[in-house]
Amino acid sequence: MKREFTITHNDQVYTIPNTWEALSQQQFERLLVDIARMAAGELSAGMVKANYLCDLMQWDITKIDDEGLANLVMLAEQISFIFNITYPDGNAALEKLDPEARKLFSKTPPEQVTGHTIARYLSRLEYTYTLDACFCAQLVPTVTIGKNTWHGYQLNTSFGTLTCSLIALQFIEARELMGADTDRLPLLAAILYYPGVYNSAGAHELAETFRQLPEITLQAISLNFLAVVNYLFTRTEFSILTAAKVEHTSGITTGALESLYNLSADGIGDITTVEQMNLIQYLILLRKKLIEAVRSLAGSDMDRMEIADRTGLPLPIINSILK
Repeated sequence: MKREFTITHNDQVYTIPNTWEALSQQQFERLLVDIARMAAGELSAGMVKANYLCDLMQWDITKIDDEGLANLVMLAEQISFIFNITYPDGNAALEKLDPEARKLFSKTPPEQVTGHTIARYLSRLEYTYTLDACFCAQLVPTVTIGKNTWHGYQLNTSFGTLTCSLIALQFIEARELMGADTDRLPLLAAILYYPGVYNSAGAHELAETFRQLPEITLQAISLNFLAVVNYLFTRTEFSILTAAKVEHTSGITTGALESLYNLSADGIGDITTVEQMNLIQYLILLRKKLIEAVRSLAGSDMDRMEIADRTGLPLPIINSILK
């Protein structure tokens, strides 16, 4: 996926960002308004992209004639970061493709792809557009209510290293609210934007103030956090923590608070210490414990299939740990 592309208009060349990370808070929130309209059946995916392009170019889409609108939609098809293309039966038609081809067809409508024999077949399937909510950026860095401003958690991926200012308890409590009803979003925001040393009761009190935030800002905070969680558990070494089958306990997916307090029992520190542990340090420790558990089972002469059954981890992950 290209991180940016260029278009020429009135003899000037414009660079169009093609990543979530490049959005300002205002652009992010305006895009979410259109995504909500698409979910309500009011807009197509193509028009969401077209509106995004108009927003960047400061064009008034209502003043564009039919021919210009057709050209606009064609230009907007280059925007690939907003949606994934999902095919029936959990993308079953893509399973036998190589990774590069799978990525291509998950972002580009198959009727626009040339040089692949499967493109015609895929174009006949009833595919849908789903939001690609997976990125590592803080797109709502501050929120303001009256004269007060609250700063959100910080993320940094420069120099090939990931850092995050969230603490373990803060992350766990916020994650429990993912997908919550709209009326609970002020609490999610208060947890994520709590000033100073995090305190659960204090966040609950702050949530009353955060009720005053516009709904679109609360939705933006929620989606941003969801995307960061998805990034952590699909694109980093911490993906192992959510790889187990749902019926197995993996520390982060079930019993997260119990898993946190088990670290205290393991001698990492008292309860207050582990609650205030930095999120990345917490995830590193959980990953280390899981790997040690797999190696311990292997050391007891348990075969790898049995280890996979006991832990719920896929066999390829077991093999990678024990190689």
